[in-house]
Amino acid sequence: MSATLPRLEMRGVSLDYGANRVLNEVDFELAGGSVHALVGANGAGKSSLISVLAGVRRSYAGRITIDDHEVALRSPRQTRRHGIFVVQQEVDVALVPSLSVAENIALDAIATSTAQLLDRRMLRRQARELLARLDLRLDVDRPVARLSLAQKQQLLIARALASGCRFLVLDEPTAPLDADETERLLALVAQLKAEGLAIALVSHRLEELDRSCDRISVLRNGRRVHTGEMVAISVEGIAEQMLGRRLGSLFPHRKACVGAPLLEVEGLKDARLKGIDLRLHAGEILGVAGLAGAGKSELCKALFGVTRTRLRRGSLRGRPWRPRSPHRSSGEGIALVPEERRSEGVLIDADVTTNLTLAARGSFSRWGLFDHRAARSWARHTITRLGIRADHERQPLAQLSGGNQQKVAIGKWLLEDAEIYLLDEPTKGIDIHAKQELYATLVELAEAGKGILYASGEFSELLGLCDRICVLRDGRLVAEQNARSLNEERLTLLASGTSLDV
Repeated sequence: MSATLPRLEMRGVSLDYGANRVLNEVDFELAGGSVHALVGANGAGKSSLISVLAGVRRSYAGRITIDDHEVALRSPRQTRRHGIFVVQQEVDVALVPSLSVAENIALDAIATSTAQLLDRRMLRRQARELLARLDLRLDVDRPVARLSLAQKQQLLIARALASGCRFLVLDEPTAPLDADETERLLALVAQLKAEGLAIALVSHRLEELDRSCDRISVLRNGRRVHTGEMVAISVEGIAEQMLGRRLGSLFPHRKACVGAPLLEVEGLKDARLKGIDLRLHAGEILGVAGLAGAGKSELCKALFGVTRTRLRRGSLRGRPWRPRSPHRSSGEGIALVPEERRSEGVLIDADVTTNLTLAARGSFSRWGLFDHRAARSWARHTITRLGIRADHERQPLAQLSGGNQQKVAIGKWLLEDAEIYLLDEPTKGIDIHAKQELYATLVELAEAGKGILYASGEFSELLGLCDRICVLRDGRLVAEQNARSLNEERLTLLASGTSLDV
């Protein structure tokens, strides 16, 4: 550990987006050799505070000091010069997929180098030495396009260290990771803490913070409403600070009324799936549990007709059926809400009305003309029904929080009255309040007789929400049980293959 530990202090930081104040006199500190959690509901101001640290919000007001010297963070170059590095949740935007691991690690140095030729042998040697110090097993010659998401995160952390990082900000680093990948990442965070780095950890997974962080700050509506030692507050206390009220029950009570089978497949296969047998009933929430790479996303996309599949037998509402294409599936009352909602589930740069009418099959068209007034009326109705927090139906979707974007991704299927919902990691990257609201929406759909397939690596929510749970491992269905007969430990053993007693 360095003899002199770095320290960063933000005092009275405010930030406006137009007439909207998103940060209001916020204080925040980072100290070397410690991890400071930053939490808050979607829209609380976390991303705005991170953007100030990243140097992309020049118009902030307030005072920032590093090692007791006042600094200005008005550009990304300035922040890097002060040793501040941010690893964003969307890791691909910071990487060049066609370049190797070694080249991406050295990208900052390459960008500022005046040398005419690169010493690639030296780049590879330095990359190997750095990765070995961090105990990261990455092939320095592998193109980044062939890395997993967890490996890309590791690479960005390595790049930060190669560039002289003193303050490391991790934005939702565990959101897309399974349990094993999360453990490895948190172990790396602990190592960097021991080496004297000052680390900010932004996360919606509150249960991870207790064992990873030393201090915690909670933002609500652009203000810091709590800061203190991690050991002095419970997970329930954090949630209550985030919401400004008592949390209550996370999972809504519902009257289970499972009806006839809606969707049945036997022997479903594609390039990843290996003979899946599955049945989904009306009024049922069927969980699909699995670690990263188990085949959850592939199953959802196969059932929706995104990928080419083979199956021994299939039926939809009792009639012979097979998945053929997304267009045909949507016409058959099947809806998909994919894991990557921003790139696959919605048009992020379009407005709320456009997104809520994406799946409309001619409902707003008359004589070849689109009825914009009717579309906006439907959008306002859906906004009210799902509790979507938007200023108005014409607001760009990109301005909504992650939880509200997810509601829009579901709401676009309500117009055509879909009967089967395929949800792939639906709570990824959304806060605890948004999760509560999403669970309530799904329960409402189930009670209306819809069939919901809920694929997730968050085993606690599967246990709290689902009627039955199927477990996928390496593209195979290895278990199927009533949710009430399972617990998190049992699911983890089944998903990892540690126990084959089903």
